[in-house]
Amino acid sequence: MSPARRRTALVTGAAVLATLGCAGTAGAHIQLTPSTVAPNDPVEFTVIVPSERPAHTTRVDLKLPPGVIPFAYGETPGWKRRLITASNGAIERVVWTGKLAEDGYARFTFLAGTPEKPATLTWKALQTYDDGTIARWIGSPDSDSPAPVTKVIAGAPRQNAGGEGESGTETAATAPDTGTPSTPDAPSTAVASAGDDGTDWLARGLGIAAVLIALAGAALAVRRRSS
Repeated sequence: MSPARRRTALVTGAAVLATLGCAGTAGAHIQLTPSTVAPNDPVEFTVIVPSERPAHTTRVDLKLPPGVIPFAYGETPGWKRRLITASNGAIERVVWTGKLAEDGYARFTFLAGTPEKPATLTWKALQTYDDGTIARWIGSPDSDSPAPVTKVIAGAPRQNAGGEGESGTETAATAPDTGTPSTPDAPSTAVASAGDDGTDWLARGLGIAAVLIALAGAALAVRRRSS
């Protein structure tokens, strides 16, 4: 092969490899689930952070959308968590620091309450690598660096993650088993033997019968003595 053809082949091969490399990382974006939630609902959110370049991710900085109130956080082995608050004391950002393998991914979870009204939540994030590169996931959904989006939709299934139920009280399905079948329609013995005014007529009747029997016995004894 002539030197000219060899150079052409090398350039073509490099271009193909570059194209394949771009194709292999095109979908490696930060993701956040679920994509649809109900209003005013405690939800478990999951942030998935894959590597999208030949370097180690060392920091993930997630900015919380307005109206999202986090209250509990999952633990990711090898990573530390720091909360950044706004001037009013509300949690504004969650920052995770650690080290991610070049071909690995990390998963971060947290529980948060959703806004009370339907809305579109945009989760802006910065992914920092150990070579100094910062991937800014803050763009629109059709951009090269899209920010994850969650839709708050009325009527969407509720998670109630970490909650106590909508009523806030114990239901029949979760009530402890006492070993006795529940028969709410059957009157109890105390109710059946007592009147509406609380008088125990059964006990009173037995007492009167006992008195009558005693009087009859005494009369019979007197009659025998007189005879």
